[in-house]
Amino acid sequence: MTASNSFFLRNRLTVVLIALISIIPFSFAWYLAKNPHLVKDLHKGNYGHLITPAKPIDYAELFQTPITAGESLPEIKGRWVMVQVSTESVCNDACKETVQKTGRIRLMLNKEIPRVRRVLLFPGHADAAATEELAKLDPTLQMAGMSESLQKRLQESVGGPIPEGAVLLLDPLANLMMWYDPGFDPYGLLRDLQKLLRISQIG
Repeated sequence: MTASNSFFLRNRLTVVLIALISIIPFSFAWYLAKNPHLVKDLHKGNYGHLITPAKPIDYAELFQTPITAGESLPEIKGRWVMVQVSTESVCNDACKETVQKTGRIRLMLNKEIPRVRRVLLFPGHADAAATEELAKLDPTLQMAGMSESLQKRLQESVGGPIPEGAVLLLDPLANLMMWYDPGFDPYGLLRDLQKLLRISQIG
């Protein structure tokens, strides 16, 4: 091969390489545009469902009908809160299972425990005997009644009626930001919380 042929071949390879460098990113972008679910999967870093935009909650309404000691409910202000909604006036088996899960999750946070609270909301008037028994079994669980307007706001956050066993996550500024389906993996919720606590400057 002569020197001129070798020079010509190198130039051709250079041109082909530049063309590939230019074409590949656009081809990849076009492919992702045609398959948007792949973009979602690539960027999904959380286990729960994001609430977008986040829904603000009025603390005064949340504390309006306390079931546990009135002075203990305001402790959730400025903290991360796992909010559970009961569909009945008593905490049924599915409800109790979720209460146990959120209790274990909070314990697994170790030194971050003080930054996280749990609250169980009942529609209308809760059964006094049942809630008293639950409070004895789990003193760290805060409980309150839920007004129709608060219930509506919570439902709007998840896009419909809240099924028994679901959990909503309230940030330290009282914004509902994530929610979890019934039967959720407690370790998935734990990972989300640990990530939020790590990057959060508040709460």
